[in-house]
Amino acid sequence: MKKIVLYVALPLLLFASCNDLDLEPLNSLDKEQFFRTDEDVILAVNGVYAALVESESVVIGWCVDLGSDYAQNGESMPDGSGAELGAIKFNAANWHTNWAWGDTYYGVANATTLINKLDNPATTVTDRIKKRVRGEAKFLRANYHFTLVQLFGEIPVIIADDNDAGVGVERDDVQVVYQQIVQDLKDAAEDLSEYPTTDAYGQDDKGRVTQQSAYGLLAKVYLVWAQTNGTLDVTAKYNEAVKAANLVTGYSLEQKYHANWEKDNRYGKEVLFAANYVISQESFGDGGNHLTHCAFQTGFEQQTPHVIVSDRTFFDRFDGRDQRKLATFLTKATNPDNGLTTIYNLPRYAKYVDLDAPATSSKNRELNATILRYSDVLLVKAEAINERDQAPNTEAYEAINKVRRRAYKVGEFADGTATATLGEVELKDLNYLSFRKALRRERLYELTYEQQRWFDLTRWKVLVKTVKRVSAANKKDNVANKHYRFPIPQAQRDLNKKLWQNWGYEGSVAPEPLYAAADYEGGSDNNDGWTEEEIADLYSHISSPE
Repeated sequence: MKKIVLYVALPLLLFASCNDLDLEPLNSLDKEQFFRTDEDVILAVNGVYAALVESESVVIGWCVDLGSDYAQNGESMPDGSGAELGAIKFNAANWHTNWAWGDTYYGVANATTLINKLDNPATTVTDRIKKRVRGEAKFLRANYHFTLVQLFGEIPVIIADDNDAGVGVERDDVQVVYQQIVQDLKDAAEDLSEYPTTDAYGQDDKGRVTQQSAYGLLAKVYLVWAQTNGTLDVTAKYNEAVKAANLVTGYSLEQKYHANWEKDNRYGKEVLFAANYVISQESFGDGGNHLTHCAFQTGFEQQTPHVIVSDRTFFDRFDGRDQRKLATFLTKATNPDNGLTTIYNLPRYAKYVDLDAPATSSKNRELNATILRYSDVLLVKAEAINERDQAPNTEAYEAINKVRRRAYKVGEFADGTATATLGEVELKDLNYLSFRKALRRERLYELTYEQQRWFDLTRWKVLVKTVKRVSAANKKDNVANKHYRFPIPQAQRDLNKKLWQNWGYEGSVAPEPLYAAADYEGGSDNNDGWTEEEIADLYSHISSPE
């Protein structure tokens, strides 16, 4: 039997959620006496959500954004943890990596404790609440395991609650991890049958996961699993991804792309899963969503914020007719205190900047951090079909074209302001490779600064060749095949001697994995959506700030 491992080497915090729910870590409670009433288990599942508060907007965000091609660290500490990630100098002592492991396993452990205590015969928990809470906890445990397996590879699967410190727990095979993730999501979908969408919850419970959240995440898990080394029955997994995506029927795209990051639309019709924030809750800095702080911490100064675009070519990749360009990048901002406008040499990431109050958005961070949107599910579906059939079909075209129609405000999203025609926007008559190229581009356009890029580059097996194009922070000189996985934090290995180190990192005795091969990334036709020639052209025509 596996034993619960609280790998957190840091004090666990008391959080408050989007609706002032008490998010108390379960290890501070008397587990035998606590899980007795509906109120007890609702409080407990709120504690399972708590791991999202730190992990999604800070540690996970920094790892997957700074560890990719499109972002660099703008802090003034060249040897700091963020600077190491931005320069692709991953190491086992990096505190962001340590907290990514620790905070996320804190969520896993709390979920497992709750799931296993729900069957205590001494409880008076009603069947309806028990079923809902179990579904929420299983969804969250699946999400946390999914994050961990993508970052670190083989990880311990924590599904047994033996109330043990966990010394001696071993890393499980990646295939075992994915099997557990899928089972948890299927169970969650069944348990959340009374809550298909956010609308099924009362106002005080907005922000909780739903049945279709489970279907959407399941689709993504199957896609990533199919693209994972050592996976069998790949075609069947692509097919399962499509089937799960088709079950997401209660969500739709916002008319306006940036509506997904507006404070008065925190629980909009497009967001299946998000980390929820309020100003008063404890978090890094002064509370709330740290992605906002990182993107706009320097306000109206030219000084670079903590996370910023690597160079202007990423801004230049976007079509000026695409509404996502200026919703993703902030090129200038006017200080309401003095009326002066700053034109930034490098664009800021705009999604988590409060455009109605840019002067205060680095502090008043109530914007939720999106984790899974309906547009992502549509792109997952399109990609899975193309990979399964080695060609796009009508369903795949409709999925990606719906995302594109919204971007260009044509078709059902027309508002009279479009400068492109429907014929120019919609994709058609593409073969497998050309559709794959378009799909990979679309994921950058749609999901920039949503903590997806490193995950995408690794599953497509293009991480090294893509990052080597970027000169910012010496990324191109440092990136290597070992960076297909993050190192196991040394602080966690000190706690558990059976946590062997990933290949390529100091202290590792692991055999060479498949991703160590010199030809692992394939030929020139396997890229992130841009060929070497297209990238060279971008760098030869870099736009000027205006």
